[in-house]
Amino acid sequence: MCGTGYKKWGMTSSNIAAKIITDKILGKYSKYEEVFTSTRLKPVKNRWEFGEMIKETTNSLILNKLKIPQEELKDVKQGEGKIVEIDGQRVGIYISDTGKIYKIKPICAHLGCELSWNNLEKTWDCPCHGSRFDYKGNQIYGPAIDNLKIEID
Repeated sequence: MCGTGYKKWGMTSSNIAAKIITDKILGKYSKYEEVFTSTRLKPVKNRWEFGEMIKETTNSLILNKLKIPQEELKDVKQGEGKIVEIDGQRVGIYISDTGKIYKIKPICAHLGCELSWNNLEKTWDCPCHGSRFDYKGNQIYGPAIDNLKIEID
């Protein structure tokens, strides 16, 4: 039995994993064991969620890249981010509260999915694998390990 790979949930999940391992060593039943069993997810029970994941990945990797953005630079307000078309190219735009414009290529540095703007966190988020980037294109957390490409005028 192993307890690794929890990323941002390490403090919580590693404690529970330690409790499960301790109970197993002592020959006790652990009420948490089923939650952390690697075979807990059954494909039949999760087929709808899996279908949605495939649909979102397909949209992000292929279909969304073919769509022409309806938004233009003039439609982006201060404190907001959007994907717009500039000179035939898809560009991620964020305009700060002071009016400074930040431009990125809205393609994830991990596997190339199209990013979406998270207005609450002011981040570019990847719907495929969860990578997140700040409004300047700096990687916040992965699986992507590189920053986004910056769109230069």
